[in-house]
Amino acid sequence: MVEKAVHLPMASTQKTSRIGQLVQHFSQLIEQAELAQGARLPSIRAAAKEFEVSTFTVVQAYDRLVALGYVEARKGAGFFVAHASPSVEQQRSAAPLKDVYWLLDDAFNPDAGVLQPGSGGLPDAWLDEAGLRLALRSLGRGSGLIAEYGESRGNHALRQWLQRYLTERGVPVHSEQIVLTQGASQALNMVINALLQPGDCVLVDDPGYINLLANLRDHKVKIVGVPWTPQGPDVEKLGELLVRHQPKAFFTNPWLQNPTGASYSPAVAHRVLQLADTHDCWIVEDDVYGQLVPGNQPPLAALDNLQRVIYIGSISKSLAPSLRVGFVTAEPTVAEALLHYKMTTGLYSSQLCEQLALQMVNDGSQRKRYQKLRDRLLQAQLFARQQLQRIGWQSWAPAAPAPYLWIGSGQEGFDPVALTRAGLKQNILLSPGCIFRPGLEATPWLRFNVTLGEDPAVWHFLANSQCDKAPVT
Repeated sequence: MVEKAVHLPMASTQKTSRIGQLVQHFSQLIEQAELAQGARLPSIRAAAKEFEVSTFTVVQAYDRLVALGYVEARKGAGFFVAHASPSVEQQRSAAPLKDVYWLLDDAFNPDAGVLQPGSGGLPDAWLDEAGLRLALRSLGRGSGLIAEYGESRGNHALRQWLQRYLTERGVPVHSEQIVLTQGASQALNMVINALLQPGDCVLVDDPGYINLLANLRDHKVKIVGVPWTPQGPDVEKLGELLVRHQPKAFFTNPWLQNPTGASYSPAVAHRVLQLADTHDCWIVEDDVYGQLVPGNQPPLAALDNLQRVIYIGSISKSLAPSLRVGFVTAEPTVAEALLHYKMTTGLYSSQLCEQLALQMVNDGSQRKRYQKLRDRLLQAQLFARQQLQRIGWQSWAPAAPAPYLWIGSGQEGFDPVALTRAGLKQNILLSPGCIFRPGLEATPWLRFNVTLGEDPAVWHFLANSQCDKAPVT
């Protein structure tokens, strides 16, 4: 074990998170032989205290060191310097992976003033700031209790509103089957913990939701990617993977998918449910932008009558993400198991935020607002597609009212990670496609947020990043 406390360097020539600083600190000690092969790293709690960070930060840093080959984890014993620590050549080959981790840090902790076409959220101007302020004033004038914990399942009136909303979309559900959560991310975490054990196998979209992938890695679950097409997952490949791996669940984002913007076709939706039923596999449907799905497309939970599908959604995502109000619903026994996990780990979700969300969805203007948001997203998509065509780039999926496009230059040897590194030097934050893949595999695509693509500097940078093309003006 390391005896001498060594504080993290607070200054760096490259912006890094605390996780990144820990990785850099220990990898340098190992490379410089200050930590010998087989030496035990400080325990997670000891390192958290020594470096004045959270235990979560230490766990993330140690997991990265394992992925990079510097450290090995021994069950029940801790983390140790690998007996075959990386050679210089291995360190060079690991550099792209280290770059990807730095990019992940940058994606979640951007500097002020950075253009963020790689971001995952809607910009402030697209959210219902006025509606939130009105709800705050209205709640402040009311006489109801807002300081208590509230109900274990979440605000009853809001769950009744959700029951009506889901019934309109064809999902047969009772309000007692709905559990409100602190955002859809908590709902995903609840499902993972209630459904899975370390070592279990799950299928995920490839590419897929970055936070879900990180969560599954943290839970030591075997992750297998299902390749996507512009119409949803490759169902032939899905069938093969179900036979080969016999997974417990398939986590999928069928509608306006993050990061591609694509959606299931009706034929793909029905085939996915058939395969899941044949192979006794749960479907975890992540539908956080459900209010923006055009044409009253029924979710998988409606097609399945909520038998095999666990359905996750968000109320606040398109209204005011700061409220962090999500929900999960499933058949009754699963819903009870999820409620039990919510209570044993986090007790109640926020009564205050749930009452604010209820005020907003009940003000009578949200249907029109969702339609305006759909129209605005579609216009932003069309503008981005025009710009891509102008500079000779490609987009992957059909136009839809989604915040995302999956884009690429179409050039042989194109490296989105290198492009992202170059963009950071010009205060432009991109999202290379590899960070959305289960094993951070290389891909020639990037996620592009169409709501943040209006600045000409973004298009000028992309156009002139092509070394074998004449500059586009």
